[in-house]
Amino acid sequence: MSEKQSRAVTAIHKAEFESFVASTLFGQGWNVLHRALDWPSVVDFLELSNEAPDVLLCSTDLTGITSEGIESIKAKGIRVFLFSHELEHSLDFPDSLPIPQSALELIGLVRGSIRTPLLRSSIPERKTTRAKILGVTSAHSAAGCTTLAINIASELSVAGHRTLLVDADPTSPAVAILIGEQGLHTKKGFQKVSAGFSAMEITQGNIVDSIALLDNAQYEFEFIIIDLGATLNIAATLSGRRWSGETLVWVASHADLLWVLAKSDYLSLHRLRKLTHDLIQNSVKPQISFIHSAAKSGRRSSASDELFAEAIQALGSKDVIKIPLDTRSISMAESGHETLFQSNEKSLLRKSIQGLAGEIKR
Repeated sequence: MSEKQSRAVTAIHKAEFESFVASTLFGQGWNVLHRALDWPSVVDFLELSNEAPDVLLCSTDLTGITSEGIESIKAKGIRVFLFSHELEHSLDFPDSLPIPQSALELIGLVRGSIRTPLLRSSIPERKTTRAKILGVTSAHSAAGCTTLAINIASELSVAGHRTLLVDADPTSPAVAILIGEQGLHTKKGFQKVSAGFSAMEITQGNIVDSIALLDNAQYEFEFIIIDLGATLNIAATLSGRRWSGETLVWVASHADLLWVLAKSDYLSLHRLRKLTHDLIQNSVKPQISFIHSAAKSGRRSSASDELFAEAIQALGSKDVIKIPLDTRSISMAESGHETLFQSNEKSLLRKSIQGLAGEIKR
């Protein structure tokens, strides 16, 4: 069954800003049901339409708009985003938001708001330094997201950097098991794993608190590494209709880097092509790099590399990183609940990941 298309209504006085909002939503696959010119038009549409919008985007200078009217719309379960151009309007509507300066900023506001409207109600006080944030996802299951995320975090902490590892895989969380931190999902706040290395696990039960923790973690750590698991339908995930997509929504708006892992067998490449196409249609803030995991060596290497490159060419990305296949080193680390640095620091895989960690620091 296909996901329901996200629906919006605009009610914005200034034509230039309204056009920007509507075109941005259209470009991200939203269905703009109605473009109201005044508040009575909003009310009439909602009373007569068989389709209720997920969100209403309006401006404080709209003719006829009132705080009472906005509250009546919210009471219908519709999320309202109220934007203000001028200070005097902001005083009349204290909950109004400043005008977004870019399409990505606007999309970041509406993503994730459909199901959990209060998730981002508190914004931490801005500080001078901010963590570098890496999201790790894959086009299919068993691509190696968790192994890579754990060991990147380990290498950064070993190098003396305050690092937070986040298990945000909604279907197959494994960080706690692999690093020997059972009960990680029950912890409130960050669990110290070793010097400079902390971890947390995001679950359906703690999602609201976890997003708030991430907002603050940006200013407490030097690096945040987030294991997102497989992303099979990025448009549906970014819609925010399910708790499981909220961390990806956060990554799409806050992260600096997004690594997409995939192997090079037929089915994996098929799913990589689909994810690549979805990424073209859905804007995200982080710089995207592709990771060719379990990469073959020898004569078969060039053929698989070529197939991998073809799968992502639609996105125009030339940044492909190869991680060698090394099941022995992974098994040793997993059986001892250790990182590759602890179990076999001279292995080819560990050296490869150590090199990647060095690139992140630049």
